[in-house]
Amino acid sequence: MRLSRSLAFAALFLLSLTTASVAGPGRITLPAEVTATGQVIRLGDIAVLEGPATAALGDLTLGPAPAAGESRTLEGARVLDALRRAGADLAAITYTIPPVIRVRRASQEVSEAAVRQILEGFLAEALGAGAADAELKSVELPGPIRIPAGPYTARVVPPADRPLLGRVRLGLEFTVEDRPVKSIWVTADIGVYGPVVVATRAVARGDTLAAADLTTERRDLSQTGRSVLTDTVDAAGRGDVVLLVAERGRLRITAPGEAREDGTRGQQVHVLNRLSRKDLVGHVVDGSTVAVDF
Repeated sequence: MRLSRSLAFAALFLLSLTTASVAGPGRITLPAEVTATGQVIRLGDIAVLEGPATAALGDLTLGPAPAAGESRTLEGARVLDALRRAGADLAAITYTIPPVIRVRRASQEVSEAAVRQILEGFLAEALGAGAADAELKSVELPGPIRIPAGPYTARVVPPADRPLLGRVRLGLEFTVEDRPVKSIWVTADIGVYGPVVVATRAVARGDTLAAADLTTERRDLSQTGRSVLTDTVDAAGRGDVVLLVAERGRLRITAPGEAREDGTRGQQVHVLNRLSRKDLVGHVVDGSTVAVDF
């Protein structure tokens, strides 16, 4: 007896929730599956509202929307409760509301081409005049990038501890309607082209190179070593006559010297002071100058 009463009550509840038969100056029709477009679920976004009795109900908030590409359920009873709290005259409204509504979030996929365009714009701004020598060779995404539907902006977060050269991990932060919606990491392969010093002939270890033995070629700097020369004046070769410079405060002393080994700008090299005939250690300033301590 109790079971049959419970079933009868449940059937009556579902019937009342599914449709109110009283005709009136308004109608609400809510499908069993709907799509939300904003951060919150509004009645006007997911239901068909007809008639003057429903005109003020479009902005009624029913809860937070799910994340992009995801879904959540909304109980029909909660929708009715929200209508009552909003002051809706349910006796004057014909409504069709399922017991359970599946709400999905409208989303969009950011393509690899779109990410490439974002990164190219970032490189143009970050590298300035040097962007003309840069090339975004490839982009690796962590997977499909889904964000809520609508106009979006993206901010690129570069690494703080390395240059924009070669394979670089970059952060991407997406914003929709001024709200952060997604943060991801992508890997970009960035080529930067510039002059590189190369020998014009085969060189054996210990060979002395003259200016005529060197030239420059345009190459991808991401494929060369960090100590590569970009100008022939950056190198001091073994046996080259160099100017030794020693500075302390306002005092500056110079002397003729000779490089005992090859070195590039910033590298430590052994040199000979031609006046005192003493061996010293200094750092290459350029192809004709070595800084030494005293």
